[in-house]
Amino acid sequence: MNPEKSSPLLRVRGLKKHFPVHEGLFRRQTEWVRAVDGVSFDLYSGTTLGLVGESGCGKSTLARLILRLLEPTEGQVEFEGVDVSGVSMREFRSVRKDMQIVFQDPHASLDPRMTVESIISEPLRIFGLNQRKERRWRVLELMDLVGLDPAFLKRYPHEFSGGQRQRIGIARALALEPKMIVCDEPVSALDVSIQSQILNLLEELQERLGLTYLFIAHDLAVVRHISDIVAVMYLGRIVEMATASKLYESPQHPYTQALLSAVPIPDPEIERKRKRILLEGALPSPRQFHPGCSFASRCPVVDASCRSTPQTLREVTESHRVACHLVKTS
Repeated sequence: MNPEKSSPLLRVRGLKKHFPVHEGLFRRQTEWVRAVDGVSFDLYSGTTLGLVGESGCGKSTLARLILRLLEPTEGQVEFEGVDVSGVSMREFRSVRKDMQIVFQDPHASLDPRMTVESIISEPLRIFGLNQRKERRWRVLELMDLVGLDPAFLKRYPHEFSGGQRQRIGIARALALEPKMIVCDEPVSALDVSIQSQILNLLEELQERLGLTYLFIAHDLAVVRHISDIVAVMYLGRIVEMATASKLYESPQHPYTQALLSAVPIPDPEIERKRKRILLEGALPSPRQFHPGCSFASRCPVVDASCRSTPQTLREVTESHRVACHLVKTS
């Protein structure tokens, strides 16, 4: 997706996560939930990859697989050329500090019994910065970096607003000077006015520190604002991937077109003339195996081969890949 940079920071190939389903009196395994079902992409240093899709499509599971908070069923994750999915947890420890995460709900992701100082300094303590004075100076530096008053050092999470709590989470993620941060819907639990502040902060930090983001969200407007590349995910698979400008100006996959048609445009004249794409049909279960396109049951332009022929991402124009055989290559 980026011909100017030959070596991606993160390379994901064929990543899958299937959860077993146990039923009955003896809890026998009856089937699998295919939460992530063969995802591949590259993420280059200093850029932001936005991952969008409706709730339950596997975005957060994918994030946890990349960080090895979950072990994959199949596939490979490479970080700076190292296959982190195949090494022991002891060996992975040296890589972990370069891959951090900001969670969706800052209220749930911060320990209510710990002060701000303890929360932000915990990664420093775990990774060997044992001098308490040095840790405190680093915490104060991080608080200033994310716009928190150093006077709040001894306060607890419940004493802060949602936006301030998310700033604490960002400071904690920055503590070990990571190269990549996974942002798992970091603004979806915040008020709209606060969302813009956090997005601006993330952009400023990226420019200042050279950070790389995997930014997960279901809000298409938010993703457009912050992303260089956008990947659209549906039922555990990426169905379209392109630069942000190309994807929003010329969506090719029927699912992406339907998603974008639901985003309101702040121009009443254009909004009145615009055609809304309403999806019909049942949402398929992630427990079912789909030999063809997983979107076939809801697609408005489906044909017979869609239900039986596997759909893989292919390049239809430069830096624009779509998993749909109906899209013609130009």
